[in-house]
Amino acid sequence: MKLKLLGFVKKKKREEEKEELEAEEQELEALDGEVVEEEEAEDSETITNIIERLNEIDNRLPRVDVSINNLKRELGDLREELTKLDDSLKDMMALYEIVSAQINPFVGSSKVTSLSIERLDEMEKRIEELEFLIDGISHDLKLIFKKSLNVKDIVNKVLYEEVLS
Repeated sequence: MKLKLLGFVKKKKREEEKEELEAEEQELEALDGEVVEEEEAEDSETITNIIERLNEIDNRLPRVDVSINNLKRELGDLREELTKLDDSLKDMMALYEIVSAQINPFVGSSKVTSLSIERLDEMEKRIEELEFLIDGISHDLKLIFKKSLNVKDIVNKVLYEEVLS
C-alpha cells in the first residue's frame, strides 16, 4: 500500500507540475500574443510615419528640382561673367605691359609685349599710309576743281552711256 500511495503521490505531483507547465505555457502564449500585437501596432505606426514622410518628400521634390535648375542657370551665368572678367583682365595686363615697357626702361620685353608693340607699330604704319592716301586724294580733288571741270558734262556722259547700254 505504501507503494501505491507513493505512486499516487508521485503521479499527483507530476499532474500538478504538468498543469503548472500548461498554465505557464498559456501565460507565455498570452504574453507572446500581446507582444506580437504591440509589435504589429508599432510596425503599423512606423509604416504610417514612413508613408507620411515619403508623401512630404514627394511634395518637396518638384520644388527642389526647380531650385536645382535655377542654381545651374546661375552657375552658368557666373561662369560666363568669370570668363569675361578673365578676358578683360588679360587685356588689361597686356595693355599694362605695353605701357610699362614704353615708359619704364628697366622692364624687359616679353613675348606678349613684343607682339603687342609689333601690332601697334604695324597699325601706326597703316595709319600713316592711309593719311598719305587721303592727302593725295584731297590734293587731286583740289586740282580737278581748280581746272574748272564741268561736272555736269561728266554726269551727262555717264548717264548717256548707261542709257545706251
